[in-house]
Parts: sequence; C-alpha cells; structure tokens
Amino acid sequence: MYFRKNKGICKIFVPVLLAGIFSLAVIAAGQQENTDISCFHCHSGQVKAFEKSIHFNNISCEDCHGGDMNITGSAVSVGAMKPNFAGVPARTNITEVCSKCHSKTAGLYMESIHWKELENGRKEAASCIDCHGTHDILSYKNPQALTYSGNVPKMCAGCHENQTRMSAWYYGIKTDRFDTYKRSYHYKALISGGTGVATCPDCHESHNTKNETDPTSAIYAANLPATCGKTGCHPGQNSQIYGGKVHEGQSVYLLSIDAKKLVTYFYMAMIVFELSFTLGLIFFGVSSKFDIRRRE
Repeated sequence: MYFRKNKGICKIFVPVLLAGIFSLAVIAAGQQENTDISCFHCHSGQVKAFEKSIHFNNISCEDCHGGDMNITGSAVSVGAMKPNFAGVPARTNITEVCSKCHSKTAGLYMESIHWKELENGRKEAASCIDCHGTHDILSYKNPQALTYSGNVPKMCAGCHENQTRMSAWYYGIKTDRFDTYKRSYHYKALISGGTGVATCPDCHESHNTKNETDPTSAIYAANLPATCGKTGCHPGQNSQIYGGKVHEGQSVYLLSIDAKKLVTYFYMAMIVFELSFTLGLIFFGVSSKFDIRRRE
C-alpha cells in the first residue's frame, strides 16, 4: 500500500538501490580477482589494457601516476589523488618515470636525437610511449608488440613518413625512409619470413638513435663497417664498407640533378619572387599616392 501511494519515491529509490548493489558486486568481484578497484572504477579501459601488459605483475598504477590505490571509501580511494599524485606525466617527464625501473635504457635514450629534440621544445618528438605504448606495453618478443622486429619499420614510419611532423620537428630529414627501405634486400627478406633481418634499430640503434653527422652515431660514415659487421649481421666486414644501400633512392635524376630537389628549390624561388614582387607593388603604390598628394 505504501509503495502504491509513493510511486515517485519508488522511481528514485529503486534505481539507486540497484546501482548500490551493482557497485558492491563490482567491488567484491574486483577484490576476488585482485583488481585495482580504485583505478578500475573510472579507468576501466586503461586497466584492462594494463592487465595484458608485461608490467601487470611487476608494477602498479601508482608507480607511474603516483597517488594512493588503497581503498578508503565505499567504492574508490578517497585520497587516491592526494599524496604524490602526478596524473598524466608531461612528455618531458615520461623518461624520468620510466627511468625508475629502466635507468640504463633511459640513460641511452637521453643521448639520442629524439631526447634532444624533446628538450628543445619539440613536444611531439618520440618518447618512450611512442615506441613502446602506454598501458598495453608488450614484450618485444610478442608479435603483437610495437617493438616486435617485424613491426618496427611500420612503427618508425608513423613519424618518419609524416610530412607535417618532419617539417615541424626535424628540418632536413627526408620522409621517404620507409618507402626506400621497402625496396631494400632487408625488407624483402623480412616480409618473406626471414628472421634476424636488419630493421631500423639494427642500424640506427634502439634508444640512442643519433644523427648521421654525429661521430658517435652508428650510421656515421666511419662507423658503418662496425655497424654492418656486428654479430648477427655481416661479421667479418669490419675492415671494409659493406656493399649495397639500405635506403634505395626514389628520386628521379635529370643530368645528375635530383629532380625532387630541383622542383623544391624552384617553388622556393617562386615564392620568394612572388612575395618580393607583391611587396614591391604595394610599396610603389603607396609611394605614388604620396607623390600625387604632394603635387596637388
């Protein structure tokens, strides 16, 4: 009789009751499966991805994001975001977070061209998460991992084939590196099922990737024999340059002139000419108006 007279109250009370029961069920299930309820309650997608990662049994959310995961409330940790909570680390701080466990690797990365560009304010330069992933980091031995040997060329191409990124970050770097690599013997052997075939990090190094003009770079001209002749590649070639190009050129040459560069320089000259011509017309137009006014 009471519920009939108070239908409005029932409409509010019943959904709230059901929601409460559902929350308790989720908490109970999470505690039974040893799931981080505090983070899972709001970030279920990230937690599910993290559960599949190589880190799942070694670190927890607070190791990277800070905070306190201990449940102090009915559903989530009341003080989760209070003590030492960092949230989403800034791109320039990601390396510091990873270095807590991977100090040696982070040290190598901090010698690379990627880190230097990141330090110089180019915030989209490659950091740890761009190559390894964020929450779903997998072992490099896993075929699904971004860093799996067969997936590395495509992963690197994500940045190095992007015209906008390369023009904005790394002036002077060509964006045909993946395309030209695909024409090489290494890539053809890779897609044919070959194992131990050279991919990007075999020549450029994994973490301390450096510019070819850097004397300490693996691809510096004087260091190429050692790079190509290392164990697992072409041993015995240390005393001489190993023949063949890794990146086969794709430009068209006219009388030994790179047509691609020629077109680029032509357009640059045309832009300068048009700007100069336009500014010149504006200047003479303004000058002539002043001259007419003086005559009047």
